[in-house]
Amino acid sequence: MKQKIALYTAIAVIVLLVTACVKSVITTPNSSPAAVNSPVSPSGDLVIASTNAFVDSHGAYNVVGEVTNNSSTVLNAIKLTIEIIDVSGNSLLQDDNGNNTPNMVISPMLYTLAPGESSPFEYSYDTTNGTPASFNVAITGQQTGNANRATLKPENVQLADDSSGRYYLTGELVNTGSQWAHINGLAGAVLDDSNNVLSAEGTTTFTTELAPTGDASGRDRTPFEINFPNPGGATQWQVYPDADVNDSVTDYLMDIKVTNLYFDYYGSAHLVGWITNHSDQPLDSLVVAGLYAADKTVLDSSYSWVPVPVKPGAGAPFSISSFGSVNFNSNQASLVNTSSAQADPWFTTPPTNELVDLSATSETVQKNGTTWTIDGSVTNSSGKSLSGATVVVMVLDAQNKLVAMEYTSISPTGDAIAAGETNTYSVSISLDPAADATGFTTTTVVIGDVK
Repeated sequence: MKQKIALYTAIAVIVLLVTACVKSVITTPNSSPAAVNSPVSPSGDLVIASTNAFVDSHGAYNVVGEVTNNSSTVLNAIKLTIEIIDVSGNSLLQDDNGNNTPNMVISPMLYTLAPGESSPFEYSYDTTNGTPASFNVAITGQQTGNANRATLKPENVQLADDSSGRYYLTGELVNTGSQWAHINGLAGAVLDDSNNVLSAEGTTTFTTELAPTGDASGRDRTPFEINFPNPGGATQWQVYPDADVNDSVTDYLMDIKVTNLYFDYYGSAHLVGWITNHSDQPLDSLVVAGLYAADKTVLDSSYSWVPVPVKPGAGAPFSISSFGSVNFNSNQASLVNTSSAQADPWFTTPPTNELVDLSATSETVQKNGTTWTIDGSVTNSSGKSLSGATVVVMVLDAQNKLVAMEYTSISPTGDAIAAGETNTYSVSISLDPAADATGFTTTTVVIGDVK
């Protein structure tokens, strides 16, 4: 799968640092933190503003903190060196080969810091290798860079405790500027009353390119989701965006329509819909979804690649179900009132390989309550060698509305799927237990990738 790619080009600097108060009750975990050292402030204007260590609900020792750029220069490629020490003063860290090492090099969660900006950092240590007595973090590397900061602000934020040792920080980032904004990176944290970072994590759950403020389709905002261990003692939250103005966005005309939102028998949310391509070429795309309470508070966010390229003038189905906060959480799930879905222009691009249409044969549908299993065969009738194929199975109601969708991939057993070769597939779909599936039917689409 494609990975999120950071863009670090810019021209001038506008500082953005966002803080706000917690919107949910915060409880203290049962675990106790190990000893914490004092923040390290080396000479220069890049400083470690705070540090913290705690043992999470899984027994991991987490060292977290915040680095702040107090200089007048844009900085990037920041390196931190961490030490984790036992009661005898010995290092507990090990390298990739399992050998003891005096320290490890880590990086802040954001790559670029403009003057006045901060970024959290985090290192998790498995305590099965020994119990830490203390730690130390020092700044050991940095480079000068460039930034042309976009102005983003968070809205409709929620900090939810899942009662299993994790926080879920969700909300929207809104572009308040008159130009497109590109989000290079995003992190979130909880802090104490003295603004010390207690726990933090980065995320890739957001729309990378945001349209100028006031976009008629609402593409000037994106939902986000960040989750991290509950450290205890937190009283406020903060989000840290690394975002620049982007004046060279390729904005293909794509429409998105959500056709169904439901929770399956197991308590997992499914957001299903169509994405329509109004351009003159096939396009791969990524869809970012948000789930909202009645008061517009963001309860959760997730994303998914559209499983097959969208043909010009046509549509393709998508389904997003990997929601971390509302899935299997009845309290959060009961608050879900509305949803959103948007294509990310940064990840909407023409496919790099030739595609062929194939046909499914000998298909059967086994219905086991609300779980349908679709089995069938695909023959490579293209006359070409294929690097793989994607099988998409859609469930339609009696009015031909898309109500569910899942897909699977067929990989070659050797170098390629040869012309004339037949492969089997199996796709399982969990339906809405509250729906009347009497008139439901299935449709299968198979797309092959030419090698």
